[in-house]
Amino acid sequence: MESQNSPKFAFFYSLALVTLIIGSISLGTMFFEFINKFFPLIQNNYYGENSGLKFAISGVIISFPIFYLIKSFIYKGIKKGDLAINSSIRKWLTYFIIFISAVVMIGSLIGLLNNFLDGETTFNFVLKAITVLVISSAIFTFYFYDIKSREINGKFIMAYFVMSAIIVCIALVSSFFIIESPTEARSRKIDQKILSNFETVKRGLEQYYVDNTKLPSNLDELKAQEYSYIDSAEFVEESTGKYYNYEVVDAVKYKLCVNFNSSNLNNGNDTTYYSVNWKHDKGYQCIVRRIESFAK
Repeated sequence: MESQNSPKFAFFYSLALVTLIIGSISLGTMFFEFINKFFPLIQNNYYGENSGLKFAISGVIISFPIFYLIKSFIYKGIKKGDLAINSSIRKWLTYFIIFISAVVMIGSLIGLLNNFLDGETTFNFVLKAITVLVISSAIFTFYFYDIKSREINGKFIMAYFVMSAIIVCIALVSSFFIIESPTEARSRKIDQKILSNFETVKRGLEQYYVDNTKLPSNLDELKAQEYSYIDSAEFVEESTGKYYNYEVVDAVKYKLCVNFNSSNLNNGNDTTYYSVNWKHDKGYQCIVRRIESFAK
């Protein structure tokens, strides 16, 4: 019976390993992001995009339910006698899970220690090291108890799963208070594309001024130059299908206007290029620029 079911349980244990690693790393990343939020890294700025936290949330939501489901299949199989509790394949696969978990823990601690030696704050390092050790200890405690048990302890397993699920849920709920909503993320990405287009138009205007010693009266004149890095899409606001509003202010100054979906004025910790060089509020905004040769 065991030999016939060995491939099935090898699959179950392998999938449990993958989801456990993804889930535990994602959970650790979520706690790391919480720590970075309230105790920022010296060389890292926390701001609204925070793709690492979003990826961690996705990893936790997908991996942990699968992990719990697979573990329930495994224990049901053991209770039914499809897999002996002291079978060699169960021991080998369990110790392999412990081994991979230990490797991940060691690698995480090495990375944290490297950041600490590179000048990061002590408190940030200590909190993250504690996070890694707590998550790793929880995994080791469960699997070492599980592999040494001669019978399935349903109360222990249920208590472990309930406690871990509560911690995961608390982390998930907390994370939604510090990340932007999908609507905010879409608005920010649309605005970033607008600013990217503004930057391209700016380059074109700089080149046009070099070639003609004046600014074009409208964007059609700039488009007519057929610069290799400019095409018609770079001039158009997607929501309206119309050109960005371009106006000449004086001989070397111009402004670009458009309706923005969000504001980047309050992103004090965001040092990305567009947030620093293309400040704007929400709504219809005009950004004034000079030809760089006359920037002063």
